[in-house]
Parts: sequence; structure tokens; C-alpha cells
Amino acid sequence: MADYCQNLSIPYFGGEQPGDTYYFSPLFIYVFGIADVSEEKAKLKAYGYSEDQGGKGGNNVASILMQALRDLGWIIAERCGGRLTIIMDNCGGQNKNKMVLRLALFLVESNFFKTVEFIFYIRGHTKNVCDRLFNLLKIRYHKSNVYTMEMLVEVLNAMDDVTFTHVPTDVFYNYDKMLDQFYKNFRPGTVQKNHYFVVHNNNPTVMLSKLFIDAENTDEYDHKKKIRERNLAISSFQLERLNPPGLKEIKQVELWKHWAQFVPHPYKTVICPKPPQDVIERIKKEKSAKQKAATRKRKSRLQ
Repeated sequence: MADYCQNLSIPYFGGEQPGDTYYFSPLFIYVFGIADVSEEKAKLKAYGYSEDQGGKGGNNVASILMQALRDLGWIIAERCGGRLTIIMDNCGGQNKNKMVLRLALFLVESNFFKTVEFIFYIRGHTKNVCDRLFNLLKIRYHKSNVYTMEMLVEVLNAMDDVTFTHVPTDVFYNYDKMLDQFYKNFRPGTVQKNHYFVVHNNNPTVMLSKLFIDAENTDEYDHKKKIRERNLAISSFQLERLNPPGLKEIKQVELWKHWAQFVPHPYKTVICPKPPQDVIERIKKEKSAKQKAATRKRKSRLQ
């Protein structure tokens, strides 16, 4: 099972939150977790990164899924696994999209697994194993003061059955661009309406999809693109790294201007450094312009 948990944040004052910080915008930490339920006791591998390091799109999800499969030891050269089942939320922007789904075709055609299937929860589903382990992950976090990513890693790794890793920016790749070389996109309407997708090694470029696993009607589509020396091309593919989005200028100013007064001195320059002066001036002018525009709008309404 795989999913994003609710965003964490730095700085975080779990022990005693200063009242003013309720209205401030912190540095958000995105955490994507994979719950391995193949063993008797489920364990969570969580991968975290800050908003300036990466987004929460399909390429980010695909990148972390591939990293997790390697970390779990499930992708090994010259060894084909059996059935891989990945269960996820029915979120199109993050999980249920061409970047993530076409990994099934790639993993089977690359002979890493005989069968790969994606199962997506229907809207309104009850909490799953991932949700329970996320709650376990955050038990100590909610009671701690956390000022840096290093402190967050220490806090989140204090619980049994949970492993939290801060992933660097170089873990994120443009899987969409790579998969486009070998596989066609989905037919319109196929992805949104179905909740079960599977690829078998007897026909590794064909994806079967259904409304539900037990549904009688099946959509079948061959995603294969005709390319020369296909096997060689797939085995020697190149991945392009995603550029980190960086921290928005307004967030840089907010961290320095609002949060720095509450963060202890040793950590202040780590999480709340002073932005360049031109950034400070630019944000100040933008804020002033917005306030003037809002004032003009109010006056026009009163006339």
C-alpha cells in the first residue's frame, strides 16, 4: 500500500506552540509512505522531502515507488519476481495517472515481475494500513519541537515498524518522458472510470483494466510503440532528473520575518536564513501593490 500522509512542517512546536505561529506558513514536508504487508506484521517505509526539493505529482510518486522497490530488494537484475500488487488512493494528480500506471508495463516488460497490478480505492473508503502506520509515525512528532530536517529524521525514526528517510532531490526523475519512448498513452476515459489495472508477462505491453477486480467487462489496450531493437532500448534507457522547484520567494521571506523570532539561535540560520535583499524588496513591493489594489476595489464597491 502506498500513499502521501498529511503534510508535516518545519519549524514545528509540538511541545508548546507560540500563539502567533498559528497564522504563519511553515516549510512543508511531504511524506510518501509504502506499507509492506507481505509479512505477518506490516512495516512502513516513509520517504520525506521539503517543498523546495520536489512536488507531489505523478513523476514524484513514480520515482519514490521505484526507489522503494529497490530498497525493499524487490528489483534485482536477472531475477523475475512473481506478483506485485500496489494499492493506492484514487487521486489522479498524484497516483492514478500515466506516469505511475505505465510503470506496470515497464516492470513486467523488463522482466522484474511476472504480474504487476494497481488497485485504487473507491471514494469514501475506510482507513487502511498506511493510515494507521502514518499515525504511528507522527506520535512523537506531535509532542516534539522540530527545527530542522535532521531533527525530523531523528524524531520520526523513534517508533518501531517505521523507517523514515529524507530523500535528496536527485531521487526524482522524469518517468513520464522515459515511458513515452516505449508506451502509448491511455485511451480517453479509461483511467478515470476504472479502479483495477494489471499487466501479465505473457503479453507485457498490454494493460487490462476494469471497474473492479471482479467486474466482467474488461478494457484491453496494447500500449506498445514500434521502435527498433526494443529490448536493447528498454534495458539501456536513460532517465532525466527533475529540477527541484526551489522555495518560493514569499515563503523565504515569511520564514525569516515571522518564524526566526521563535526558533532557537543554533537552528535559526538553517531553517530561517535571511533572503537576499532584492528578494525582500520585491516581496515588499508585491505586498504593497496587492494592498493598494484591494483598497481600490473596496472603494469602488462603496461608490
